[in-house]
Amino acid sequence: KQKKQMKKKNSHLFFTLSSFFIPLIIYLKTMAPTTSFWDCGEFIACSVTLGVPHPPGTPLFLLLGNVFSHIPIFSDIGARVNLISPIASAFSVMFLYLIIVQLIERILLHNKDEKDLVEINKIKLIEYSAFIAAITFSLTDSQWFNAVEAEVYSLSTFFTSIVVWLILKWDTVSFNKDSIKYIILISYMMGLAAGIHLLNLLAIPCIIFIIYYNKI
Repeated sequence: KQKKQMKKKNSHLFFTLSSFFIPLIIYLKTMAPTTSFWDCGEFIACSVTLGVPHPPGTPLFLLLGNVFSHIPIFSDIGARVNLISPIASAFSVMFLYLIIVQLIERILLHNKDEKDLVEINKIKLIEYSAFIAAITFSLTDSQWFNAVEAEVYSLSTFFTSIVVWLILKWDTVSFNKDSIKYIILISYMMGLAAGIHLLNLLAIPCIIFIIYYNKI
């Protein structure tokens, strides 16, 4: 039984890391070598000078962009700021994999008696399915397009994915002694996300529904 649990953990870790590094390599290979059209030039310039971009403003993105602009990785400053997007987008794909694994397990595990049977016979199928779905998402037009240039959407997607993953983690231990830490972390992440893009607010109804249906 311990060997099976170890194999499960190793397999899960392998797919988790793969769902991060495979998209990261693809995004780095296709990343814009300098500034590109759209709002990227504005964000790069404001990151370097710590200026003020168009409303509603992206203070956290500019602070991160300023840090990345001083990292001596590329000769072009635009490429340095662009580097934020491949890393953030790869993390969002990884969290998507973790989210899908949790959701599929919830569909299959209707009661505790089925849990061991599913873990033994179907855990690989769950991981394969989640991995394929995550990698497919990583290569979609919108995700890939925003993952290779200095735009706020990649970081916004990252924060949205980690918030959804955290509320699903909370759901597994809802209203237990230590479950409040997930809610606190979600609140903190959403506060940070507001400094990137307001898209993260769309996760609030999802969070409210999960908490509500646990309460009743």
